[in-house]
Amino acid sequence: MSWRDQLQPASFRGVEFKVASHDMSFGRRAQLHEFPLRDKPYVEDLGRKARTYNIEAYVIGPDYMAQRDKLIEALEKHGPGTLVHRYYGQLRVQVLGEPRVRESNREGGWAQFSMVFVEAGEEPRPLATIDTRQKVAASSDNALGIVQQNFESEYATEGLPGWVTDSSRTVLGKLDQTLANVSLVTDVISDYVTLPSQISSRLVSAMSSLTGMTQYRSLSGFGADLLPVPTTTPSRIQQAKNQAAVVNLVRRVSLVEATRLSSQQNYDSQQEAISIRDELADDLDTEMLTADDDTYIALQSLRSEMVRDLTDRAAKLKQVRNYTPNATLPALVIAHTLYQNALRDQDIVARNNISHPGFIRGGNALEVLNA
Repeated sequence: MSWRDQLQPASFRGVEFKVASHDMSFGRRAQLHEFPLRDKPYVEDLGRKARTYNIEAYVIGPDYMAQRDKLIEALEKHGPGTLVHRYYGQLRVQVLGEPRVRESNREGGWAQFSMVFVEAGEEPRPLATIDTRQKVAASSDNALGIVQQNFESEYATEGLPGWVTDSSRTVLGKLDQTLANVSLVTDVISDYVTLPSQISSRLVSAMSSLTGMTQYRSLSGFGADLLPVPTTTPSRIQQAKNQAAVVNLVRRVSLVEATRLSSQQNYDSQQEAISIRDELADDLDTEMLTADDDTYIALQSLRSEMVRDLTDRAAKLKQVRNYTPNATLPALVIAHTLYQNALRDQDIVARNNISHPGFIRGGNALEVLNA
């Protein structure tokens, strides 16, 4: 294989360009120490210097202006990006200084770029960080305890007519069926109709196995089909309180566990994490409107910790954008074009629910991650 065969098409953030020439500066950082009355100096090695890539590039052709604008946009974006260097391959770099572009009437049809990149490296690790996931877990535990206490103080069947117990058993039977429908296996909660502490503890145990937001959404509407209870007598008032207590328990426990789950999951993009954050924040706000003081404070604390956790994590994730291929192409080719890595084709296929990865139709917008 000759050296020409090893050259790669140059690009930055997926925008291709031609290379006229390049140079790279490198070496080590050395501090020279010279001491009075000593003939020999001491050189302190402070580590490798950051490699700097100076590239003289150009875009050319009838549509060079469109390519020029894309390259300018890529150079102005915030943060590090992927540079495919014609001679050194794929590099993670940061634009350094002020890139320059030159055009002239005498030499029309092309634009010349002078660009300087420095290797991005890694961000220095802070000496101390806040474990936002642990904060969410602790707030979840606190909220669950208060929600359970509130339920156990509201729910009662002892000393009341049998039909009050029968009414509660019917509501708990609907809960058993709902839990079964969303694959949350537990004891038959309706068997504990006269034992509020057992009802709450078994429900919390079942809810702790939530594995996704779909299950939570199926539970959040529990009780919507229950008929209101007329509060005409003391027994009817307690019947209504029992029904409301069960509904609140299900809704609040599922919301707390969904919030806990949000801190344990991994997200593919900023948009996904922010979408879950905003959904849970809205649901917690709604639940706080009807909560007692202790429950309100617990849910408010949980909301704050969840928002901080997902906001911090979203900031480190890639963004989703739209990309429209000009022609019908395989997913492998599109992945190579976008990321210089054909192995990322599976993400494109899954994200867009593509049934035939070998034939992705041109002209249709795709949802893709930024490089």
